[in-house]
Amino acid sequence: MLLSLGSLTVLLACISTGYGLQSQIPNDAPLSSLISSAKSHLANGSPRDALLYFDAAISRDPTNYITIFQRGAAYLSLGKNSLASEDFDRVLKLNPEFEGARLQRARLRSRRADWTGALDDLEKAGKKSSTQYQELKIARDAALSSQDAEKKGDWDTCINQANVAISKASEAVTLRQTRAHCRFVKGEVEEGINDLVQVSHISPALVEPHLQMSAVLFYALGDVDRGVTQIRKCLHFDPDSKACSGLFRRQKQLVKRLDSLRESIDKQKFPNAVNLLVGASGQKGLIDDVKEDIQKAREAGFIYPATPTKLYNFLVESACEAYRQQSHVSKKALPYCSESLELDAHSLAGLLYKAQIAIGEDRFEDAINTLNSAKDHHPDSKEINTLLQRARILLKRSKQKDYYKVLGVSRDADERTIKRAYRQLTKQYHPDKATARGIPKEETEKKMAAINEAYEVLSNPELKARFDNGDDPNDPHSQGGSPFQGSPFSHGGGGQHFFFQQGGPQFKFSGQGFNFPGGFPFR
Repeated sequence: MLLSLGSLTVLLACISTGYGLQSQIPNDAPLSSLISSAKSHLANGSPRDALLYFDAAISRDPTNYITIFQRGAAYLSLGKNSLASEDFDRVLKLNPEFEGARLQRARLRSRRADWTGALDDLEKAGKKSSTQYQELKIARDAALSSQDAEKKGDWDTCINQANVAISKASEAVTLRQTRAHCRFVKGEVEEGINDLVQVSHISPALVEPHLQMSAVLFYALGDVDRGVTQIRKCLHFDPDSKACSGLFRRQKQLVKRLDSLRESIDKQKFPNAVNLLVGASGQKGLIDDVKEDIQKAREAGFIYPATPTKLYNFLVESACEAYRQQSHVSKKALPYCSESLELDAHSLAGLLYKAQIAIGEDRFEDAINTLNSAKDHHPDSKEINTLLQRARILLKRSKQKDYYKVLGVSRDADERTIKRAYRQLTKQYHPDKATARGIPKEETEKKMAAINEAYEVLSNPELKARFDNGDDPNDPHSQGGSPFQGSPFSHGGGGQHFFFQQGGPQFKFSGQGFNFPGGFPFR
């Protein structure tokens, strides 16, 4: 293991301090004085200093089991359970009847899930009928039940029984790994991570917990900063680990590309965002690369079917939105918006696109229903309100005259298109041609009146704007409407901000952030 300069400095300082104190202990100091000083330091909350005096005393009298026991207690206070256990073993070799050492060793053994050893110590200490003994038996049986349930795929029983066992065996790596596995398979991701954190604390040299935590944090939860930090810890304990160094390099590459994506989104450079997401010039995009990484993580047993894939979901929704913001390529949004809604039924980008498609197909009530559903889950989205207002206007107008329909043009038709359509229709319904085609005179006059009325409105910018706002200039009862122009994929003058900017929790990476409607931290 490599130590940083700071860690090495602290270690050397501790060694120097200890050596300085040890050098102050006179070689001819009475044994009783050494023991008294050790107890005094221990009582004053200085177990490290106490150990120096205990060591000196025990070197003088290695058969004094009381002093050895007290040193074991000092080790316990420092969290050095292995050394404490060795001292209690030594005490019991000197005096098998020493109850204090039996009880302390029983506790240490139970923490490691050494049920046989712990129960044996309690029995020899005369505690077979004690509550502690019965609780240990229950914990032992629960540990076995948890492992059996894991094999059978009974995840709830696995977790519940592991809870009972771990309440007594907090340092049992196998038990925590069992519970973590059952939690991950069940979809309890944060809880599973918490178990692996404890595993890495108990056995920091284990590589696999670091790999799994990093993969889950980075890909499943979209928490890329924590994911990278976790894999760095692996390299801290094992700098030569090829698995950890490989994952670290991969994640750093992805973070760099995610930073570029964030910048493109912030600056509303949506074509650039699309290239980063779906690829360009023969290069794969973020979506395919992350999808491939997640598949590898599944094959490695790090990510399970019930585990979310929030980073991938975010990228798919981003592609949906980036295409949606570009009206000339908005049709390319369909596969990404559809997948986004499959991954998350409340995807804001997906719902907005679905509503815009419905508006474009004159299914205004469907659009309104979709937008109302979106509003329930994204109440702060301004674009929902704007589009909802437009859908209501269009629904109202669809039940009245539709001048665009009369001329046979789309709602985003320009002045030239409107004029061309008008001329074609006037020729088509010219009295001479209409009569020749067998169209009755009254019907021809009625059709021409409707054509002229439609052209009068749509050729006049002011009247056209009123009509687009839901106010029919030829309807004396019309109350007017509110502004909204253009095609269902128009986002107003200058373009709307990327929808991730509209409320919702922050989605962050590399110290930056932009809003993400799905609600998860990209820290």
